[in-house]
Amino acid sequence: MSGAIRRHILGSVGAGLGSIGSKRAASHVSPLTMSWLLGAAKQMSHVPNYEEKYRAKLQQRAREQGCGSVADLKKNLSPGSRPKAPVESNTSGKQKKASSNLPPTVKKLDDILRLDLLAGRTGAEVGELWTAYHAGKPGVVSAVIPAETYQRLLETARKNPLFVLPLPRADQGVEFFLLQFDYHQVHFTSLAEYKLHTVQARPVMTLTHYTDLMDRGIVLMRGELDPENRTFDVENAQLLALLMQLFYVSGGPEKRALLETFNHRPAEFDYAQLIDAAQTL
Repeated sequence: MSGAIRRHILGSVGAGLGSIGSKRAASHVSPLTMSWLLGAAKQMSHVPNYEEKYRAKLQQRAREQGCGSVADLKKNLSPGSRPKAPVESNTSGKQKKASSNLPPTVKKLDDILRLDLLAGRTGAEVGELWTAYHAGKPGVVSAVIPAETYQRLLETARKNPLFVLPLPRADQGVEFFLLQFDYHQVHFTSLAEYKLHTVQARPVMTLTHYTDLMDRGIVLMRGELDPENRTFDVENAQLLALLMQLFYVSGGPEKRALLETFNHRPAEFDYAQLIDAAQTL
């Protein structure tokens, strides 16, 4: 993190709630922000239950694996169900090489999902299994990202590794979160916590992107929430991941300009503009 960005963060955010210039006070919610709160809540409430939406397809995948139910399929996909005899895959070398891009303390993809059961499956089929496997797991979010989209995300992140995202809080206005890219991982930390503890601040969530299956056109994302944080839940995580995608990939020139200003001209960054831009989901 550059010295200019660090000074900007530590010197301008206050408690990490509301907005610079008091345009969004922490003690109340303006009508505009309330509209955003309601819109965000409505959007999150319409996130489909994956198992309900794709029940027939998942049942078909379960039968193909010799499982009696979707629940049995999830158990079968878990590394704990792996047979003791080693199972070789013609992509195992590539998978190990891709996973080695992650820090050694991070779970490899094969520690989460049995890769031997994915051999010969298309990216779309793997994506169905990945999403079904994580459906309903507490403290975890997941996504399947097209490889081309992830390449754009990564390229933008290399030039702009830091950003802040506003999360609507019904009782506190807006809380800001600092995101930091660390190659295939993204760490989200409360800006208030970062101001108090800087590099010792504990992330509320870390997203890990597994590139093992890019040759099938997909990148598998898994986000793990801090189990000790009682104020940050899966819906918060989903909204921050959505906002990250909008500012880094698909949000248009206004959002990209804010991202670049924060990273390269931090003294010019306007938190009120950020909140306004974030409201256009």
